[in-house]
Amino acid sequence: MNTILKCIIVLVISAFCFVANAQNVKGDSVRVIEEFPDDGGMIDEDPPMMFVEVMPEFPGGVDSMKTFLRREIVYPKVALENGITGTVLVEFIVEKDGRVTNGKVKVPLYSDCDAEALRVVMSMPKWKPAKNMGKPVRCFYQVPITFRP
Repeated sequence: MNTILKCIIVLVISAFCFVANAQNVKGDSVRVIEEFPDDGGMIDEDPPMMFVEVMPEFPGGVDSMKTFLRREIVYPKVALENGITGTVLVEFIVEKDGRVTNGKVKVPLYSDCDAEALRVVMSMPKWKPAKNMGKPVRCFYQVPITFRP
């Protein structure tokens, strides 16, 4: 009998909590927080893809990207003085129009090296965008950047 009474009490409390959470008595206790600014229309941001028919391409190809990275990377003085070497993996999105956005360090090395790698990636010129079914699409891309003297 004691177990049955406990079960009934738990069910009544659960039902009360469910009903209390489902109702908004005053109408002002629930706030809507906009995550995106109102631009007067629907947000046309397709999620970026990982696998596409045609991958995005740096202007001039992979060799041009390597040349760009070698030319633009400035080895952080502190890292050089302390003999820090290795690779930073930077991920970003190549947008439908070829812009590089949303850069972030996926595999860090040293904070100054990470910041430099991210700076250079975000300064890249527009890419040739990825394509699916002949149309440009947003696409994730990763670039390893190696720091060695």
